[in-house]
Amino acid sequence: MILRLFGRLLNIDDIEGKWVVRFMVLLCVVVRSAVFFNPYADMDFSQAYAWLSACETANDLSQLPKTMPFNRGNVIFLITAFLALFIVLMMGILYSALYVRSFRIRKMGKNDDGADKKTVSIGYGRILKRLLLLSLFYLAVSVPFLLISSNFIIFFCIGFPFLFTAPACYLSGDKGMFRSLSHVVRLTKGYYLAHSRTLAIIVLFFFFTDAVSGLTTYFSMTVFYILSSAFSTWVTFVFGRYAGMAYCAMDEKRGTSVSTNEKESKIE
Repeated sequence: MILRLFGRLLNIDDIEGKWVVRFMVLLCVVVRSAVFFNPYADMDFSQAYAWLSACETANDLSQLPKTMPFNRGNVIFLITAFLALFIVLMMGILYSALYVRSFRIRKMGKNDDGADKKTVSIGYGRILKRLLLLSLFYLAVSVPFLLISSNFIIFFCIGFPFLFTAPACYLSGDKGMFRSLSHVVRLTKGYYLAHSRTLAIIVLFFFFTDAVSGLTTYFSMTVFYILSSAFSTWVTFVFGRYAGMAYCAMDEKRGTSVSTNEKESKIE
């Protein structure tokens, strides 16, 4: 059963509007690859590594340089790499919303009267509006989170199976940005272990593809950059597909869908 599920996850092309998805995948691969071919970026961090090593062995602060040895190219590379990763993550989240929309459209097509409110799909314009708000929110919290994530990583890992479907819930129009968190926590009760197992498999799949792409460094760094970008994009969309599938399955099981026209006093 788990192999059949994983096979469905890998087939990211199986969705309504597949050409939109193909364009999104191509865009993500180009964006990720462009970071490595940027002529203004410098991926040589040897001086920074030497500075970190000196920090570990230094007896006093006088033995350290006054500033960290990052040149302009290093900063450009870090900024563009972060933005590229952020764009790919947002496209993966958008894909989860498109999966939910596709699922509900297909379900609506199977209904004779087509009047079931649970199958009403949100429009593309509203999805993009919510994605923009979500992106701005994530950008606002990403830097503080990165600064404290090392202290709370274990709590994040434990809570992630409860919360990974929240963006799909929000972008699908069922709940607002903050109410979607409590909503998916209620939905996930009883499915925590199943989600943890599948998410662990996706993580292992990422490490496997990363190792495969790493083998190409022995004969071509260009191939490595493109292949690693393609694999990381694929895994991101696999994750987005599972988020959409999991949310639809739990939503159908609990029967807690709400109309996309519901008015709520929250961030839309």
